[in-house]
Amino acid sequence: MDSLFLTTKLRIPPTPQFAVTRQRVAGILENKIAHYKLVLISAAAGYGKTTLLAQWAAASRLPVAWLSVGKEDNNLADFFRYLLLGWEQTQPGVRESPLGLRLGAGSPDPDAVLAAFINVANTLSEPIAFVLDDYHLIEDPAIHTALTFLLDHLPPTIHLVLAGRAEPPLPLARYRAHQILLEFSTENLAFSLEESAEFLNGMMQLNLAQNEVVRLHAQLEGWAAGLQLVALTLQQHPDKADKLAVSGRHRFITDYLTEDVLAPLPDRLQQFMRQTSILNRLCGPLCNAVTGQQDGQALLETLERQNLFLLPLDNSREWFRFHRLFADFLRAVLQQRSPADIPVLHQRAARWYLAQNQPNPAFGHAVAGDDAALADQIIERYVAAKLLGGEVKVVEQWLNSVPASWNENSATLRLAQAGVLLITGQFDACARALDTAEHLAHTSPETERLQQARVTAMRCNIACFQNDLARAQALAEQALNGLPADDLSFRPGVYGALGDTYRRNGHWQEAKDCYLKLLNFTDSPVLRVQAAHVYGALADLELRQGHLRRAADYWREALAVIQKRENWGTFPLPLIGWVYIRLGELLYDWDELADAWEHVTQGLERAELGGDVRAMIAGYLLAARIKLTQGDSETAAAYLSRARAHMQNARFPDWTSRFERFQLELWLAQGRRRTAVEWVEAKLQTDALAGPDDEAVQLAVARVLIVKGDTLAVEQALSRLEHLRQLADTEGRADLIIQSRTLEALAHWQRGARANAMTSLEHALRLAEPEGYVRSFVDLGLPLARLLQAARSRAVMPVYVERLLAACNADSTSSAPAKSGLPEPLTPRELEILQLLAAGLTNREIAEQLVISPGTVKKHTANIYGKLKVRSRTEAAARGRELELLD
Repeated sequence: MDSLFLTTKLRIPPTPQFAVTRQRVAGILENKIAHYKLVLISAAAGYGKTTLLAQWAAASRLPVAWLSVGKEDNNLADFFRYLLLGWEQTQPGVRESPLGLRLGAGSPDPDAVLAAFINVANTLSEPIAFVLDDYHLIEDPAIHTALTFLLDHLPPTIHLVLAGRAEPPLPLARYRAHQILLEFSTENLAFSLEESAEFLNGMMQLNLAQNEVVRLHAQLEGWAAGLQLVALTLQQHPDKADKLAVSGRHRFITDYLTEDVLAPLPDRLQQFMRQTSILNRLCGPLCNAVTGQQDGQALLETLERQNLFLLPLDNSREWFRFHRLFADFLRAVLQQRSPADIPVLHQRAARWYLAQNQPNPAFGHAVAGDDAALADQIIERYVAAKLLGGEVKVVEQWLNSVPASWNENSATLRLAQAGVLLITGQFDACARALDTAEHLAHTSPETERLQQARVTAMRCNIACFQNDLARAQALAEQALNGLPADDLSFRPGVYGALGDTYRRNGHWQEAKDCYLKLLNFTDSPVLRVQAAHVYGALADLELRQGHLRRAADYWREALAVIQKRENWGTFPLPLIGWVYIRLGELLYDWDELADAWEHVTQGLERAELGGDVRAMIAGYLLAARIKLTQGDSETAAAYLSRARAHMQNARFPDWTSRFERFQLELWLAQGRRRTAVEWVEAKLQTDALAGPDDEAVQLAVARVLIVKGDTLAVEQALSRLEHLRQLADTEGRADLIIQSRTLEALAHWQRGARANAMTSLEHALRLAEPEGYVRSFVDLGLPLARLLQAARSRAVMPVYVERLLAACNADSTSSAPAKSGLPEPLTPRELEILQLLAAGLTNREIAEQLVISPGTVKKHTANIYGKLKVRSRTEAAARGRELELLD
């Protein structure tokens, strides 16, 4: 959303220099508002609606959230964003609420926004008033419907104050019947005789006789704007006081403004007012651009000082607006005297806004200035970004606002229409629109090659949406050959779409090349809305190669882009949650558990609000891992259950594999070795682990086979790990090499091949150390800790090994008692022997089954008795069941 006017729209307007204090009316409002949900102030222009509300708001005991409504606010999402930001002025933490999170994302669901608004309102203990000034400018029925819903459901502590020239299309009769509506009409707002006297003689210092004041007050019926016009006339001609007669409201306005307000002013000031009347809001630089002069700020200050219907919009006197009535008059004079100048003035305004990166007002002025070429330029630069950023309705409003003749002759407009159809999935209609655009391109030889390249770029996007890689590659080559090197929309759009398609099809390096080329377009609006996605994609590509640090840098870049003020309201809520969660995964692997938990908490909040299944699964699995590491297996299991509920209908094979991996690891941590082994054996029998996305669960299967410990199981594990390692070597997957080599080391150690174990472990450590891997090793538990101790005794990478052992020790002191209730947990072999003891096998039978000596069994049994603090097999079995160590 445009941020240029944000602060002026949300600030209570400063009181004009010559303003009567409306104590009587403001007092009624202050005393009665607590009893009404809705306050409606409805009167014609010039009755001081804004001044009254500004005076009341500045003195009220209630906190007031203010919004000066403009025609540009006819968009439900932006309207509520402004309401939220106004609310934030009185309650700074509200932007961090679920309402703030929803509105801070792109394309928020309207029903969810309304529900969140009501939920946040229900938490307030103190009342608050929302003032919507100039509400008559709202024409979008969705906004009227939304306000009706809020009024029907908001708590009595929330008060809406609507001010406008006409009654809004709300069910006012029902509100009157239910006595929740307080109304102020023209009669209520009209000056009293005392207020008229205060204005004419006190403020304007005219020193009129009482009978003259009474006469003017009666003729104008307390109309504040009329009194101001009369006062300006009498300041210029004090001798006319006894002859002044007012009749015929509209003729009076025109005559007085023409003869008594404008005529005495210097020509330069008159010209300035006429030229700048085309603007809804004015500041010095904008006025300079429109008038072609450099005295804009000085003339604005002059107009305010002389009380010439110019109202300040901020306390710094930087932004102003003409009184609505006066602006209408000035535009009529401009149309009468200099109609040929009007398009030129709008064009200048459009170019100024375009230079300020404000496409919405720029496009409006371009259309008002009948400048089709400038409108095309704005569309070419911004439409792709707006469509990718979810602002489809804005683009549709742009296209609906242009003259029909433009559509018939502009290939650019047809391309924009095609973009809307593409982003909404109407591929056939999009193709037809592109055919029309291509035909129009042939009618303009000077731009034919460029427009043809743009059409081809759009067709490339269709191919990418349909995952037709071969066609997308061919079309991309044609488009990129025809587009200028500095093209800021279509060229980066091709790189982004093609990069996604390469990535979906496993062409990792080609995807990375496309994304890096897109990042070179730092001035492209397309990059602004795609940056978080592109950084995330690059992070995943780096992670596949084991580059944790570069991956984390990219995720941090994505988060930084999301958190930029100008991007608030741009990115989808699930994407924001995804970025937090994926960065949390890397923090977890570095054993930075507190930071990892903070990120997964924020990520899950956004993922759950956005309803994104994949992000929720990722978040629940990471939360479960952190809790298991902290020794809270019960909470870990609860998070796993949440993930399971979403896995049933989800189609994310890679996350299904990760889910199954953690399930196996949780069973092992809980001592449920038999459950894990049985699950693995069932999988192996059905050969259900051959998919390309099954790497995570294959690693867990290999670990379970190693824990099982018999010769056949260990050989099976080694075979599977060899297959994974070869795949990883081929694809340059350092992350997979590290994990498979580490498990290989455990397998070799289990079968007594100590030298092979050290070789595999050292290989994994040397790959992992530069990137700071910790949890990939430590999460393998006590067997890996013993292997690391052996590595330390052999002086294998001593500094890194010492760090990993420190993390292992931290785990054993913080988590082991919580997991089993034992000061020292049983080793995997001891758990295995305890299972067989409980099953009634003798030492010799156990030795035969595990292919070890009876003496070794006896030694393990003694260790089990000591750790469980028992003295017999029966007591050991009972204690094992009590601690849930037995299946």
